[in-house]
Amino acid sequence: MPQGTIVLFNKSDCVGIIADEHGERLPFSGMETQTTDVGQQVVFDVHGAKATNVMALR
Repeated sequence: MPQGTIVLFNKSDCVGIIADEHGERLPFSGMETQTTDVGQQVVFDVHGAKATNVMALR
């Protein structure tokens, strides 16, 4: 699973952006994540051009 950081989250739309290890930015839905905290390190799956199954790293 790739690792990244949540760099943006829009609470009103419940969507955000994750920057992966290479700086590529992927959108994600707040419905498919354990956390929406900006700056949180996460691991995730990629489906098409979208991050899914987002899980926080401790």
